[in-house]
Amino acid sequence: MLDLGWTFPIDFVPESGRRFGIKSRMSVLVMMAAVCLSACGGGGSTPPPSNANEWTWMSGANVGGQSGTYGTLGTAGSSNVPGARAFAVSWTDGSGNLWLFGGYGFGSAARDTNVLNDLWKYSVGEWTWMGGSNVVSQPGIYGTRGTPAPNNVPGARQNAVSWIDTSGNLWLFGGFGVDSTGTVSVQNDLWKYSAGEWTWMSGSNVVDQVGTYGTQGTAASNNVPGAREQAFAWNDASGNFWLFGGVGYDSAGNLNALNDLWK
Repeated sequence: MLDLGWTFPIDFVPESGRRFGIKSRMSVLVMMAAVCLSACGGGGSTPPPSNANEWTWMSGANVGGQSGTYGTLGTAGSSNVPGARAFAVSWTDGSGNLWLFGGYGFGSAARDTNVLNDLWKYSVGEWTWMGGSNVVSQPGIYGTRGTPAPNNVPGARQNAVSWIDTSGNLWLFGGFGVDSTGTVSVQNDLWKYSAGEWTWMSGSNVVDQVGTYGTQGTAASNNVPGAREQAFAWNDASGNFWLFGGVGYDSAGNLNALNDLWK
């Protein structure tokens, strides 16, 4: 029998002056029994535990230093997986698929680490190598500014920024990586990825460019942020892209931490 550790005598009168009779005592005991049954799992089956707020290991290895398994370009495969890396950019498309670009890490060759320009999609539990190279340190292929082409691809890089526009296109800016000549440093090139093709939209195809600021608060076709990495970026409700700071070049050609804000 449940021992509550206390009982009301039939004629117990609390300080309020209200008398607890037998009916009151029984009501209290019934209430306490109901609480105990609920807390102790009585009165029905126990609901199964929820897996909310728990991690699930979905892909990749449980040890570090893994090279990538690329498979066939454009074809999903259960064994496909990007190599281990850091400082990549990622985003989700309108269908909820995960996309991953570049970073510093492993390509397809074991023990060969540097900046990457491979593009991956993760959908329905499988990775697909979508573009770029499966080896590290690749230069960019820029093509004609403003014109998409199947051979265009940003050079390998780390610490770039990216965002998705209202039409679901990916935009990529800057970072530390390889330009069109194979030179490695900070970049200010702006790219768009749409319908399976890259388009070089703005900035330079060579590294270490200073910023062209123009007049504060006034848009102009010649304005462009200087080359940089490790910047902060976000979208506003109207679909505009905002960029702040990073480590790169100011208007005077000085390489330092920056606090310039761009839209």
